[in-house]
Amino acid sequence: MGLLRFPESVSNPEEVVKKAKKAGMDVVCITDHNSIKGAEVAYKAAKHIDGIEVVKGEEVTTTDGEILALFIEEEIPAGLSAAETIDLIREQGGLTVAPHPFSLHCPSLKHKIEELDLDGIEVLNGGHIDDYSNPKAEEIAQSGRWARLGGSDSHYIKTIGYTYTHFEGNTAEELRHSILNKTTSAGGITIPMTDAIAWSMQVVYHSDLLILRSIMGLDKGETDDPIILKVRGMSRLQKAGALLGSLVYLTPPIPFLVGMTSKRLFRRWALCERTDSPHMGPIWLQ
Repeated sequence: MGLLRFPESVSNPEEVVKKAKKAGMDVVCITDHNSIKGAEVAYKAAKHIDGIEVVKGEEVTTTDGEILALFIEEEIPAGLSAAETIDLIREQGGLTVAPHPFSLHCPSLKHKIEELDLDGIEVLNGGHIDDYSNPKAEEIAQSGRWARLGGSDSHYIKTIGYTYTHFEGNTAEELRHSILNKTTSAGGITIPMTDAIAWSMQVVYHSDLLILRSIMGLDKGETDDPIILKVRGMSRLQKAGALLGSLVYLTPPIPFLVGMTSKRLFRRWALCERTDSPHMGPIWLQ
């Protein structure tokens, strides 16, 4: 349903911080796609919540794959090469991480990580349920060249903290120090398929409510909410198409059939990657 431009997350940044604390985390890194706005909201919220810190970050889309920028203050533009992006992150004193470096279903750096100035790589990404991408990252990380990190890659409140990074200490600065010293390790589990399906249904349902409010003229006030702005930018035809597509998707058992199909595709792609065979994909569902 990528053509309908649904957002990848509808989670409130303040609620994300509260859930991270409840999950037992000391530090949570907020890295929205090509935006630092959500991280800034979460950072301010954490000032009023004891026992947790927020690291402002961004998941930057480069021409070579995605890169996590951590400990930044200014938004990094998308669409540059990985090397150019890393230079901009370094100018802010930020850290660079390769998320899901061997992903089968979203833009990843793959073996290009060996050419880049990266501080760490995700060896356990909670959003990757295939049996290839995480083991492949773990295998490459055995060289000891990068900090080994775990991230829930959560787009859904419930899955925050399923996957995480162990580090020495309990503050954001100690996390930074541990990444630079390569003393981190990954822990946790990947997101169960049932939660992945629940996430997709929540996104579609929430988006439909915003589309209906827009059609009825109930969302006319000033806002910087990127999801509302995205809905406002849709034509009436796009809104009608999104609602129709949503109705189809939310009808049981379609979400579960889609989940089962995706899992089979992941298995096939993983087998092809291991045997260096051509395969359909990966496809970018963003």
